[in-house]
Amino acid sequence: MPFPTDSVQAVLGYAVAFVMATGVVVNLAGPAGIRAAYARWGYPAGFRFVTALLEALSAILIPIEATRPWGLMLAAAIMLAAIATLVRSREHLHALPAIAIGLAAVVALA
Repeated sequence: MPFPTDSVQAVLGYAVAFVMATGVVVNLAGPAGIRAAYARWGYPAGFRFVTALLEALSAILIPIEATRPWGLMLAAAIMLAAIATLVRSREHLHALPAIAIGLAAVVALA
């Protein structure tokens, strides 16, 4: 059964998948600002590739009905890690989008 688009949960799920896919592109491209942010947060130089891999897995799992819950849970976990990183680094305002995306993933699971 295809991913329905007639509910808030479905739309949020697609939105989360889109955000995860966008994160993959950004992390793989690795513009200077992204590389600097990972360094500022204390992550090794290649950690953005780990993030991209996890985001890609989430983006792939979400549209598939049988794996949607796993993809959404992974997306929520990725966002939780992002929030923790940003709060630890005292970048509280930058954590707001991650909070919104994480909440969207949780609501899409409902």
